[in-house]
Amino acid sequence: MEPPPRPSSSLFDVFLRLRPSNSQHARFLTVEEGDSHPTHITIKPPTHDNRKRAVERFAFTRVFEEDARQMDLFTGTGVVPMIEGVMGAPGHHGRDGLLATLGCTGSGKSHTILGTKTQRGLVQMTLDVVFQTCEEQLVQSFYGAPAFSSLATADVSEAHMFTATAYLDSLYGDNQSERFSRAQTPLPDCSIFSVGSTARSNKIPRPSTLPQTPSIADIQIPSDPSAEYAIIISMYEVYNDRIFDLLSGNATRNKHPSVKRRALLFKSTEHSPDRKVVAGLTKIICGSFEEAMMVLETGLMERKVAGTGSNAVSSRSHGFFNIEIKKRDAECKGPWSSSNLTIVDLAGSERARNAKTAGETLAEAGKINESLMYLGQCMQMQSDNQGGSKNIVPFRQCKLTELLFSNSFPSTTRHTQQHRPPQKSIMVVTADPQGDFNATSQILRYSALAREVTVPRIPSTSSTILNGITHKHTGSTTSSGRTTPSAVLEELENANAEVARLTAEIEVFALRLSEETARRKAAETSWAAAEDHMADLEQEIRDECYLELETAVDQERRRWQTALENEQDNQQAHLDSKIDVVIRATKAQMKQEVKVYEDPDPELKDRVEELERENEMLRAKLEAREREAHQRSASPVKKMRVLKSKKWEDPERALGGYGMDDD
Repeated sequence: MEPPPRPSSSLFDVFLRLRPSNSQHARFLTVEEGDSHPTHITIKPPTHDNRKRAVERFAFTRVFEEDARQMDLFTGTGVVPMIEGVMGAPGHHGRDGLLATLGCTGSGKSHTILGTKTQRGLVQMTLDVVFQTCEEQLVQSFYGAPAFSSLATADVSEAHMFTATAYLDSLYGDNQSERFSRAQTPLPDCSIFSVGSTARSNKIPRPSTLPQTPSIADIQIPSDPSAEYAIIISMYEVYNDRIFDLLSGNATRNKHPSVKRRALLFKSTEHSPDRKVVAGLTKIICGSFEEAMMVLETGLMERKVAGTGSNAVSSRSHGFFNIEIKKRDAECKGPWSSSNLTIVDLAGSERARNAKTAGETLAEAGKINESLMYLGQCMQMQSDNQGGSKNIVPFRQCKLTELLFSNSFPSTTRHTQQHRPPQKSIMVVTADPQGDFNATSQILRYSALAREVTVPRIPSTSSTILNGITHKHTGSTTSSGRTTPSAVLEELENANAEVARLTAEIEVFALRLSEETARRKAAETSWAAAEDHMADLEQEIRDECYLELETAVDQERRRWQTALENEQDNQQAHLDSKIDVVIRATKAQMKQEVKVYEDPDPELKDRVEELERENEMLRAKLEAREREAHQRSASPVKKMRVLKSKKWEDPERALGGYGMDDD
């Protein structure tokens, strides 16, 4: 079985990496020798496996054994040509690339992608190669620069774009980004690439403390001399089948601890009708490799990790690290072309029994295993398509497969003005040859390029006996190769002895089988009797509860009936007392003559009062006129005498005012 050549419709080049195992279990995976490098492996079920499963043989693009180094993976999996394709040939646009790791929990995925405290992973080496290639041609993208405005305008994902200096200063403050991006003072190793982190420090990560090996100084990728570049980094994770930004949560929760993270959408935007993008991401424009490393470590602090029984620091989400390379003509300053290199660290599949997960961690593991199951179905469907099938890959079943596969097919939309090739994809499968056989075989089964199953046959007793005799008595043959009669008799005696031994073992096993059968039947009988007893006991308890409930209901009914009767009696007595009062009042009224006074008409009374006031006013005016006439006709002396002798009242006083009196 040879690995099939990768057709144009194939989505992934699949590589297998074996990790050095610390397990005490027997090795079940064997690597077959190849012409230039191994491409096939064989897995055999453990000896204690009683299900008689088949021996399986898998083909990969290449197999990296336990002694493989990070640089071997970087150069041997085709990452360098993929970076060159993302950068784009002179005068041409780049092609999207995808690098992902797949495997069980604890099989070495994060070590391959992110490295350790002393050794760099594929992410760091990829960033170093990208900045080494185009560092002299990077544009100045500080705030207010024309390049920054054009980059923000050219973005199709509705992103929030920042420069690395402004972003890091907003998180850590005190202009630490400028100071530490140039400082090279070594500090104690505090990298969280391989161990994760659950709390953010106020100290900005220092690039000088991160691993510097392996070096990529010997790797040279040609760049377009007539172009200028911009490197934009974004990070996000798929947690519980929802997409979350890893570069925005730190600053938001630092200022507002009660604010929850907002899930993002994976969709086609107005400016990207031919491909889907994660809308609303935080994107950072990095001007150097050091700034990119600080942004990377800041985002990794936000990723969900937890300790389980299978792995001390287990990723609880699928991590996506995206390097977006913008390119345009340096002289005419034309439109920016964009190509993406996405590196994915998939969370490992795990069994709850081995990982000892519970509660929220168990729910996270369920979502992880569900997404990996859908991923396996898509990869299996694509593998079948390589054999001539025309099945449609069902990648829209979950967010993970949609992110990995949506942009892997040629675009057929009419909105596309120019042909955009599908992304190139590389899958690195990691496995522990002495780990969990069931989980590892499941991962290999749907990730391998080709698979061959050999059904094992159970050897017969005679062949086993003869083979054992042949191996034990190889010295009883003559030099010519023919056996002697004595050797034949000895072999026959040995065969009879072996038959007798096996017969005795069969008798012992038959006796044990009969004993175990009797025990099983006795246990089943006891179990049935216990079930009957429990059924009777349950019925008795139900009857007792029913009687008690009926008694309680009857007592409560009587109590409420008595209360109702008492209330009715009280109401009747109250009504009778009211009737008695009415009767007594009626009798008293009939005995006495009751005088009835009618109230005058209010309007008539008001009219009478008004007329009386007018009459008083007219009388006062008449008296005043008479006095005036009398004064005109009489002499002054007589007038004074008359006035002194006559006492009169002021008309206004008669109406409530004040009048004049004699001296």
